[in-house]
Order: sequence, then structure tokens, then C-alpha cells
Amino acid sequence: MKNFQVTELNISSVPVDWLFARYQKLKKSVKTNSSTALHRELMIIKEHLEKTGKSSGSHCDEEVEQIEMNIPVAIRQQYVSIVEYRLKQYYQANKRIKWLNIELQQIKPKEPKVTAGMELTGVSGRSGLPHSSTEHAVLSMYDKAERLQDEIWEVEDQLYPMEKALRSLDPDQLKLIESKYFYREEALDEYLMNEFNWYRAKYYQVKKTALILLAQSLRII
Repeated sequence: MKNFQVTELNISSVPVDWLFARYQKLKKSVKTNSSTALHRELMIIKEHLEKTGKSSGSHCDEEVEQIEMNIPVAIRQQYVSIVEYRLKQYYQANKRIKWLNIELQQIKPKEPKVTAGMELTGVSGRSGLPHSSTEHAVLSMYDKAERLQDEIWEVEDQLYPMEKALRSLDPDQLKLIESKYFYREEALDEYLMNEFNWYRAKYYQVKKTALILLAQSLRII
């Protein structure tokens, strides 16, 4: 795409993805160049995108860009991979939770009632004799169910920080994160762009914003 200037006269004929790209370029330029013409062009594009309902900027884009600028370069190069790794961990932990709950439900229906003559110790409550094989089997199921429940609670505690972080995302950001990272095989960006019917500029802006917000919530940055 060659450099071009957007005006009120030609804006309706400019492809939307070109407008997104030009808008992002202008936002960077006006930080170091106070040219009235650049600011005017920026406002023309912004108003047009908002008017047509195709604005890619969320309400927190400017805040996120400021956060990114404040991130030390060394950390800026690492936080994306750290967040992506944590998202994969979250996905695997959720799979573990589902498996544990299935196992727990399979055990619970098999548990017979513990009668007054049976205690959860090494001997029978009434006779004082060692438990029978049936009693041992029942106690073994109780022990397994207890271990499974303890592990479920432990994994749920591990999931909480990411669940809290995910609640900070808007619907578009959450949709992108879930579609890209919460599957066995990570989807390609190009595939998701087509799936969501998003322009490239919007897709990468939403992705960048989501990862920064997650990193901030998880105290990575």
C-alpha cells in the first residue's frame, strides 16, 4: 500500500483496511509531529469509521497503547509469550477439571450408605473386627472421591487468576482469545480473521489489546 492522504472527498472510496492502516500510522505520527493537517486527517478517518460502525478501536485502546509504551523493552518482548503460555495452562487445567468431575460423578453413585455398624476406621463399628472386603472397597471409594474433590479445589484455585483476568476483556477480545488459545491446536491468525470477518488491522489491534490487558491483570507487566 502506497502512502496516500485521506480527505473528506475520497474517504468513501478508500478500502476500510487501508483506512485502518492509515489511522494507525497517523496515530503514531501525531505523537512526534504536531502538524494540523495530520490531526485533521486523523479525525476525518476516526469520524468516518465511527459513523459507519467499523471502528476497530475499543474504549481502552489509548490506555493500552500508553501501558505498552511504559513497558520496558526487555519485558515487552517477553510478555506476549508468557501470557500465551498461561492461556495454554488455563486450557489444560480446565480439561483436567472436567476429567476430575467426570471421575468423581462415576464414583459417587456407587457409594453405598455407611451403616451404623461401619466406621471409617480400620475396624467394624459393632464387632470391633477388621473391615470386610466389601467395607474396604467402600472406604477405598470414599478415599478416592475425597482425593478427587481435593484436587478439583486445588485446580480451581489455580484457574482463578486467569478467570479474573478474562473478565476484564470485552466481547471481541474474549472471542478472539477463546478461539485462538482454548483449543487443542492453535488456530492461525489468518483463519480467525476470515472466521470473524475482521480486517487485518482490527484483528491485530484486538489481539494486542487483549494480551496487554491479560498481562496487566496477571501482574506480568
